Amino acid sequence: MYKEVYPLEIRQGHTLDGLCVLMLYDPDGNRNVPMMIGEHEAEMIILEREGSKTRRPMTHELIERIFDTFSLELKEVTIDNFKEGIFYATLHISDGIQTQRIDSRASDAIVLALREEVAIKMDTNVLEETGYPADKDEDSTFGNTRPDEEELGLEALQALLQEYENNEEYEKAAELAKKIEKIQNNKND
Repeated sequence: MYKEVYPLEIRQGHTLDGLCVLMLYDPDGNRNVPMMIGEHEAEMIILEREGSKTRRPMTHELIERIFDTFSLELKEVTIDNFKEGIFYATLHISDGIQTQRIDSRASDAIVLALREEVAIKMDTNVLEETGYPADKDEDSTFGNTRPDEEELGLEALQALLQEYENNEEYEKAAELAKKIEKIQNNKND
């Protein structure tokens, strides 16, 4: 059995090897699920949630173009297993006649699900094994309810900006600061 989960928050640089933590949320069970993802995947999720575009097609955009070119449809993404600290996901892709299941890294599957606006579902056994009650998460920005996605996205962008500044990546920081300012100005209008 599967339950729908939602990506809510990305915490930058919370591990020794620089991985990020993507927090997934199960609103039915009020549970958080932390998932370690790479910095690149975290950036893609943040950009996707904000609707930002890149100059050249990224891998996920390329896959989306392949779907469009060959009339394929991503039906859903499932997170099926958790072994040795790794989440295993499946893309459910239809050609209109049959649906194929394709193994995927969970972080890539989540980015594609956000791009294609399809459900992300997690096996209930995996959810029970990896999740914990949301109301016990002191650092949570969303407490016991699902947050406004725009607010959460802005917070994640600000964390990424801070990371760029800390790493002296000033060109990236300047570009991101402009995006944040634009989002903040749009909210004030």
